Amino acid sequence: MEGDARVRHCAVCSLNVYNFGEMTRDEVRELLVRTEGRVCGRLYRRADGTVLTRDCPTGLRALRRRASRAAAAAVAALLSLPVFASSARKPQLNVHDSHVELTIEHSAALHAAALKGVVMLNGEAIPGVTVMVREETSARTMTAVTDAKGAFTFASLKDGMYRVELTLEGVRPAIIEHLELKPSVVTHANITLLLVPEMGIIVLQPEAVKHDALSTTFTQDFIDKLPR
Repeated sequence: MEGDARVRHCAVCSLNVYNFGEMTRDEVRELLVRTEGRVCGRLYRRADGTVLTRDCPTGLRALRRRASRAAAAAVAALLSLPVFASSARKPQLNVHDSHVELTIEHSAALHAAALKGVVMLNGEAIPGVTVMVREETSARTMTAVTDAKGAFTFASLKDGMYRVELTLEGVRPAIIEHLELKPSVVTHANITLLLVPEMGIIVLQPEAVKHDALSTTFTQDFIDKLPR
């Protein structure tokens, strides 16, 4: 309805509606006399049936108290959120059957997360190790094989938690769990594998190993020298 706080015009009934709560006693009396009692007015009815010309002060105080309690509860809930967030601890890095040293390289340029590493055995870099990286949330996996220098690289990884598993025949599988990788960060891992006890110690000589992008071949001379 068009109008102001004192009077508004109702287009449905073509009458003016007066807000008695915004008028004095004399103004209300004069209005009723002038209109011979035929007037639309706004009144407030209490729960007990009595009528007021404006909001009940008791009811307003109760409403303010309820609003105050609701606001206090909302503030308390907001203040408690950081507590829950801080209590949600990230999974701890776990390493099984290997020794791992991690270093972090930050980059000013924006790029995806990356993981680079070198695999060692008995103090020597070892080629032909299968390295499988699995994203823990999506189970998406990627695989690489260490080169002649025992190195491997995974680029363009999503940020998140990863499981890294290294396998080579005759060597204990090495597992790294909950490895966190972040954007614009290159994580370097130096990994030392452990031998299966009954296999003894294997010493790799450069001339005993032939390696290409697809496979690693051990010569017969190298195999003959393995402990039995």
